[in-house]
Amino acid sequence: MPLPFNTTLNSKGKINFSAPMRDVNNAINEFLNSETPAAYATPMPQISEGVLRFDSDVTWAVGHLMAMEQAQQFHTRNDVTNAIPKYRQAVSAIVGDSFEVPLYSAEGGGYRSQKYISFDMPKRYMLMKAFNGIGECLMKLGHDAEALSWFEEVDLIYRNMRLANDVPMFDWIDVNITSVSYTVERGRGLLRMCELFLKLGNTGAAAQRRWLASTSIVSLPEGDEGKKAAEGMNETIDLVKLLRMRHPDPKFSAKLELQNPDLQVRGSWAKIEIPKEKSIQPRCGFASFVWNGRLYIFGGEKYHTGPYFRDLHYLDLSNIKAGWHQLPEYPLPDPIQFRCTGWKMFVYNNKAYFFNGRPEVYYFDLVAERWSHIRTKYSEGRWPYARYGLMDYGGVILDSTIYIFGGNHNTSELGCTLLMSLDLSDPSYTWKRLSGHATQPSIQPEFDAPGPRRYVSMWLDDSVKGKERIYVLYGEANRQGAKIHNEKHASSESFGYDDFWSWDVHGKSWRRERLAGNVPSPRSESACTFNKQLGLAVVFGGYMGSVPTIRMEPQPVQHTFTYYADTFVYVPPSIPLSSSSSSSSSSSSSGHRWKQVITRGFPTYRAQSHLITDPSTGKIYLFGGYTNSQILPDSRHEISRPFGDLWQLKLDMPGGYFEGVDLEEERRTAVAGPWKRCFNCGNAGPWRKCGGSCQGKAFFCEPQCLKEGWKLHKEMHRCRKQ
Repeated sequence: MPLPFNTTLNSKGKINFSAPMRDVNNAINEFLNSETPAAYATPMPQISEGVLRFDSDVTWAVGHLMAMEQAQQFHTRNDVTNAIPKYRQAVSAIVGDSFEVPLYSAEGGGYRSQKYISFDMPKRYMLMKAFNGIGECLMKLGHDAEALSWFEEVDLIYRNMRLANDVPMFDWIDVNITSVSYTVERGRGLLRMCELFLKLGNTGAAAQRRWLASTSIVSLPEGDEGKKAAEGMNETIDLVKLLRMRHPDPKFSAKLELQNPDLQVRGSWAKIEIPKEKSIQPRCGFASFVWNGRLYIFGGEKYHTGPYFRDLHYLDLSNIKAGWHQLPEYPLPDPIQFRCTGWKMFVYNNKAYFFNGRPEVYYFDLVAERWSHIRTKYSEGRWPYARYGLMDYGGVILDSTIYIFGGNHNTSELGCTLLMSLDLSDPSYTWKRLSGHATQPSIQPEFDAPGPRRYVSMWLDDSVKGKERIYVLYGEANRQGAKIHNEKHASSESFGYDDFWSWDVHGKSWRRERLAGNVPSPRSESACTFNKQLGLAVVFGGYMGSVPTIRMEPQPVQHTFTYYADTFVYVPPSIPLSSSSSSSSSSSSSGHRWKQVITRGFPTYRAQSHLITDPSTGKIYLFGGYTNSQILPDSRHEISRPFGDLWQLKLDMPGGYFEGVDLEEERRTAVAGPWKRCFNCGNAGPWRKCGGSCQGKAFFCEPQCLKEGWKLHKEMHRCRKQ
């Protein structure tokens, strides 16, 4: 719709109009009503007072609309280099020239924006449309990292809208948006992110963004406009095709190449073989740590129904062939201590302490090799947890201080928000409450702190002295467990969070962080570790209960959940990123902190595995976990399958132990989860191994591939027919 007046710029930089101001106001409002009809027709009392009006000075609106009209003309003609500055001009007309967009360092964490919160619905919609335009132009230029940041910004406007409410809400409470135009722009941004993630091989994030775009249109009003918008969104990317994929998908992992160093890093998963007779039972829910070159595993369970372990073993990482060594078991019997699962251990002064949610904190003396305990108390009087203690929490240790966050217990199956600390060098042994609560009804939603949860990924970044931060990624609100125990906020389905927080150890405050770059899809029960030598965190695998998976074999079945085996690294803001890609501007490269690790092979899809860094060498190990037998059919395990395997992750960066990795060898032979890769064609499946003298170093999917690949296999592995 063209504007029915002309404009000129006077000597003071103000816009003069060729029509009376009243007519200008009417024309602009008519234009905006045509662009955002539902936003004007439907007030949103839970977000604002429902009064949508414009300032008496409409210069900003005219400047925005004129710039948008020019930008879209350039965009339509594929002249994206001229379209981008016009889109930026349209953005500046609303937010001002001095406001940094996208949000990186402009406002702490790059997530919360008071300006976005203060905007009304039309301004939010107009910004989302301009952001999408910039992102699409950058996609055409091949600037993927920068394009992602603008599509992320579209979603941030939607999320900041929740913060405009007078009363905070739990994340599982949806904001009902009935504006077709607004919903379409958000969906447009999600679909573009899906395209970029697919291009980068991040199938998990691609499927989750596509699923979110699909579910967002449910709230659209009935009628031709809503139906047309839904059809357009559903035709863009085949949702069913995405839900059939695994994450990572073995069909593509062998063919993935490093496309963008700002968003990807090469890696390699190497399985470490331990003599079978010197192995320990497979398990999940265990505790782990590395001390003095030894990997320790304590407790856990084989299945969720048992058996439950109380054992303690160590593996000498310099002598793997010696296998696992057994140490004295945890001394308290089951009736007193219940089961040793869902806990963490923390090493201080040659002792490994574990916290089970009770005042008695037991520890294992690593030198004397015997158990003992200390008696602790709570700074606010009554002990915060129920009789059977706390499970499935997050925990880290900084110097002598243990930090515990979240988890669930008998009187709060939903999860906790309590963050507390214990200084082991203080002989009073007093737990101090830092934030949040352990029980209902004290657990309430907050704008500036994470909600109740369990199964978080939690790590400590202590790479810069005096600027230590504790990071909390994702997790799950156990609403299903709350329903079983008749608690508040119950539901038939649990809720998977999609947020990222950090705790300032010295400032004692939470900050919500921007999820920027090639991010892991939302999940819980994932493995994580912080590698101080490399200055980054690593996240692997996990589980998501609200993103479906379609299994095609032996017959098509749709499951309501997904298991992952993808790997990511997070470089905190204290570490500068190399920006070898010409696609990134200076602001873009400083804000993109997540990268996917591109590997040819990978451990099987699983949850509750552990990533552990050896502090003396910087080597990264993965142990254990479980997967659902419905996702990976297994005749020996009816419900779930536990793992007791050990892997090492190697990263293509200084100190990442990537030297000696043969990428061509991995492309042909790397294990892809539960499947083998055909040496000749690279396809993954239940193939038969070579019967020659190589002792099964290669697999072939069919006789033709064996015929074609035999010569190269013979030369590479010195194989001879037997």
